Amino acid sequence: MLQPFELFLPVYLDRLIKLNKIYLVTQTNNRGNEPGNDAQKINILVSAYEVLNEAELHINAIKADKNASLIYLDNPLLKNKLDEMLHGEKYIVYWNELKNKEELDKMVDSTYNEQIKKYIKRNSSWRIGTDETITTTYDVTFGELYITLIYNDQQLKVKFEEIEKV
Repeated sequence: MLQPFELFLPVYLDRLIKLNKIYLVTQTNNRGNEPGNDAQKINILVSAYEVLNEAELHINAIKADKNASLIYLDNPLLKNKLDEMLHGEKYIVYWNELKNKEELDKMVDSTYNEQIKKYIKRNSSWRIGTDETITTTYDVTFGELYITLIYNDQQLKVKFEEIEKV
């Protein structure tokens, strides 16, 4: 399973406060099970918001997740809890920021190229010539990775897990 997210570093906390992104949503990062990671650790994904309503929308979308929580960085107790998660032994904490696009494109191309072709063949009417290319963009919505496949002026936006299942 592709793990595209950056690790969340403790230095980000003060930066987020300066940017007024003080509402953080935590959730299970199902993509965090990278080879070499400690299987005993809980993989967490953190999303930062400037507007409380947006953070509340996110938390409502994932309320079934046992690791879902809303952290206010202007609350010292909650900020300290997150700091403990970052420095402790129980969690691996990721930020919902994606690794650089070139690196992500290389990983996707080398590992999922055939699956993308199969997905397009099964789920679109696109007939792509051998000299034509598909471009991609990525985004994260409520902690879920999406890939947008672009061919000429057409686009398919797909949960990345659908590509992985092919």
